[in-house]
Amino acid sequence: MFSLSLSVLPVFLLLVAGAVCQRWRFPMEGFWSGVDKLSYWVLFPALLFNKTSQIDFTNPMLPKYAFILLFALLVTALFVFLTTWLMKVAAPTASSMLQAGVRFNTFIVLALAGSVYGNDGLVLAALGASVLIPAVNVFLVVSMVLMHGPSSADGSSTVSLPRLVSGALIRNPLIVSILLGSGLNLLGLTPIILVSDVVGMLSQAALPLVLLAVGASVRLEAIRSVGMTFVMSSMARFIVFPLVIGVMCWWLDVRGLPALVAVLFGVVPTATSAYALARQLGGDADRMAAYITMQTLLSVMTLPLCIWLSQLYLG
Repeated sequence: MFSLSLSVLPVFLLLVAGAVCQRWRFPMEGFWSGVDKLSYWVLFPALLFNKTSQIDFTNPMLPKYAFILLFALLVTALFVFLTTWLMKVAAPTASSMLQAGVRFNTFIVLALAGSVYGNDGLVLAALGASVLIPAVNVFLVVSMVLMHGPSSADGSSTVSLPRLVSGALIRNPLIVSILLGSGLNLLGLTPIILVSDVVGMLSQAALPLVLLAVGASVRLEAIRSVGMTFVMSSMARFIVFPLVIGVMCWWLDVRGLPALVAVLFGVVPTATSAYALARQLGGDADRMAAYITMQTLLSVMTLPLCIWLSQLYLG
């Protein structure tokens, strides 16, 4: 347990360092928002392209892996829908709870997979991301449009559901990089001379900078009296999602490193990009910011324990 905490600790120290730098406005005002854009549009897509281009798609375990992650997504979403119906919360709050429950911070997943399980873990985490990122984006856009109605970001015009879904996929650099890396891999065109080397160098810079940027995005002032809505959405994120993954791995006899990496998708906080989607599609953006901040802080305490339990029962 102690050695595991030491493996996880560097990830959170980088998050803390980013938060401190933002708090002190170091090195300058607006610097970390620029790093966030660089990470989202360049560094992280390079990392995902690099890792998905290395995946062995002939492995017979892969269909099971994808099924486990997607089934956990479905069960967690049903848990959130049932909870919001029983609590009778308004649609904007319900959609923010849904995002807090089913979204995951891909940056932290990959950082943890690499830190705790090495390059093999990082490749498996990229595989899981290639399954879940498109599925989560499509699912959330469709769900939020059905809950709020299809409107533009400023609420001035109506946008069709197919256009919103296609826009969410085409404009997402993470999804584009996953499709490119996986597609070229399946066609046997990787590695690519020079391109693979450049992408590999960029991917090495991705995780530390991304973690600093995630830490800088934490806003303590965003925390409000969110009460039971935060508790239930965090139960979905930190208990229901990983528990379903663990049970399905046991049932389908997926053990060892694939199971341990799969669990990581259920024990990290929700994605910081959830705030932008809440603003765009009519969710409760202020409450979403609070969920992101509080889950990130809570995960500092829960992650080592959850990873240790997964190693105990699935390792």
